[in-house]
Amino acid sequence: MIRTYQYYAIFNFADDGINVSFPELPGCLTCGDTLEEALIMAKDALGLYLDGEPVEELPSPQTIPELSNPNDKAYLIEVSIHYYGHGPV
Repeated sequence: MIRTYQYYAIFNFADDGINVSFPELPGCLTCGDTLEEALIMAKDALGLYLDGEPVEELPSPQTIPELSNPNDKAYLIEVSIHYYGHGPV
């Protein structure tokens, strides 16, 4: 079975690169030097984070997060995870 998840990530555009965090997923962080790289890294980080979590314990995705910093932008990141039986593989 394949499950698709979507979570918002906050991209903070700093002088030294782009920092990425998922407000609903504590500890799910990554970064990139360019927007393209940060988007790829965000998808990878989200997939790795969700792959180890039991489906019933995942937080429900929320609406677009409020941005408190003018250098921040919110992007909706989507990943598909393959599940076999009762857990991810």
